[in-house]
Amino acid sequence: MSIGLLAGMVISFTPGLSMIGAQQTARGPVQMTVNGLNIHELDVQQARSNALYASVTEGEVGADLQRLMVDQLVRQAVLQQAASRINVSSGEVRRAVNDFREERGVAGGRNDRAYQQLIASAGFTDQTFRDYLRDQLRIAKFEERLVGDVTVTDEEVEAFYQSHLSAYQTEERVSARQIVVDDEALAQELRKRAIAGEGFAALAREHSLDLADRDGAVGAASGETQPRPVGRPALPTPVANAAFALRGAGITDVIPSNNRYYVVMVEEYHPATPRPFEEVAEAVREDALNAKKTGIVEAELDRLREEANVTFPAGSPLSFDNPVLAEVNGVEIRAVDLDSALYTNPQIQQALSPQTADLIVGLFKPTVLSQVIDTEVAYQAAESLGVPLLGTRAGIAQAALDYVGRDATASDEEIVEFYEMNRAAFVLPAEAVATRVDFGSQAAATAFREALLNGSDVETAAAEQGGTVAELGLLKPGQTEPEIDAALFAADAFEALPGGALQVSDILVLQTEVAAEPAADAEAADDAAGDGAVSEAPTTREAFVVLVAERIPERVRPLEDVRAQVEAAVLAQKRQAARSAWLAEQRAAADIVEYGASGAAFEVPATETVTEPGTDAAASEDAADETPAEGEAQ
Repeated sequence: MSIGLLAGMVISFTPGLSMIGAQQTARGPVQMTVNGLNIHELDVQQARSNALYASVTEGEVGADLQRLMVDQLVRQAVLQQAASRINVSSGEVRRAVNDFREERGVAGGRNDRAYQQLIASAGFTDQTFRDYLRDQLRIAKFEERLVGDVTVTDEEVEAFYQSHLSAYQTEERVSARQIVVDDEALAQELRKRAIAGEGFAALAREHSLDLADRDGAVGAASGETQPRPVGRPALPTPVANAAFALRGAGITDVIPSNNRYYVVMVEEYHPATPRPFEEVAEAVREDALNAKKTGIVEAELDRLREEANVTFPAGSPLSFDNPVLAEVNGVEIRAVDLDSALYTNPQIQQALSPQTADLIVGLFKPTVLSQVIDTEVAYQAAESLGVPLLGTRAGIAQAALDYVGRDATASDEEIVEFYEMNRAAFVLPAEAVATRVDFGSQAAATAFREALLNGSDVETAAAEQGGTVAELGLLKPGQTEPEIDAALFAADAFEALPGGALQVSDILVLQTEVAAEPAADAEAADDAAGDGAVSEAPTTREAFVVLVAERIPERVRPLEDVRAQVEAAVLAQKRQAARSAWLAEQRAAADIVEYGASGAAFEVPATETVTEPGTDAAASEDAADETPAEGEAQ
């Protein structure tokens, strides 16, 4: 069963907009009429059961959501009316029901009850669900008649590719080696040795449980020792996340996965790049054709909506006040256009509640209105680019902006300048592999330090002085208690030990909590103190702490390690600058009028700060112009 583009735009298997015109009893009074089709109280109640329309019911946001709901009810009604004369046989409906049941795992007579429960959860009976599917099949056929003979030219396909380069990119890849062991301590030791400069390939050859015969080279064939570029699937998911997060050459932390411990050294990061047109020509042609069809469908739905005759009987709680908020070269942007762009934004929907309603009105509405205006400006200006862009109004607007920025390049000078100005973004944090030893007296701590400086090992020297040893493992700033963190990373109170990279700290005097005494011991202490006396056990005590650590200071990743990442950032900035400059130029040349709350109009100054259409508002199918017809009920 193919629901098709139209159905996908306005109908979904949810309680809400699915049963207009169904033959039911007790549907309540008529609350609105669309081209003579009555929409009853039950239809509206089903629409209100949609979580979006029920989220806020009062105030300005409540009125906005009601207007949007009414508009969607009208759009569904006109769509059903347009498709109503198309014949759909009972056999087609039966096949659609069977397909639905198969997809949802409720096929066959033994699952009749499960099927009934499933559709009942969305407000359907078997008959009304069949009516619903019949309507959708009609709509699919109506769509096929609209776009069945549509084709795309070679020029349209090429323009679609140039304006959607990000959709036809290679996957990001890395050239990397890995060490895989089953002991975390060994993994940490090998990582430490690699960071210190020991050859990663040799370490992998000697210790790795996987690819040791290939010096740990990921992607290398049998008998090879050089890594080949690989995508994320070549590594376990958490390991791939760590390796690709480097976005350049470097060594990951130790990553646990499936009872093993991984250390990955990325030798080179290969960012995603546009694939040549010849490689993706067929996919681009198909996508361009679908975009063209979607644009035709949207235009027809907008026409049907604009020509609809909508009335509300006396006593209906519904209305449709849809004022003009702005004009761009005479094209009206109405309140429902803003409603659609604002309230269909997933982030706004997630945050929408009566408590956030005032914030939505005060903060987001003006921003989204500016985006809707910019989308209309870009749509109208797209023609001036001289290329045949395809899609919905919002889709063409975004395609125009992406087409403008397609040719951005990054010079060596720009890459170096960006790197130097953003060196802080490429700093690897300090880290330390540390051991903590606690003593009960300063004398014991002092003797321990002296023993280490004279060549004793930690375990032996601690045992001789009664110290308590605790392995802290690999630490980075902020991962341990403040005093220990400050000693490791914010001070230089360490002294090198002989024969290696270990250092010993000065003595830290810390206040540590004392465990509460058992009740029996506490009572005995009180008795010993005498009648009426209550002993107060101390809650803290002094601990004399010495840290033994191998510390690695923070370091800046060299440009050659992060060049691909820097180049991608420069390109993104330059594309954004090109889009913003073009949009500002088009907006300055456009005749834009915005209307205040009083209804008085003012022209937008040419120097006003321009906001490029946001990703959500610009790309959303719902941001298209939905201007009602003259004389429509307000």
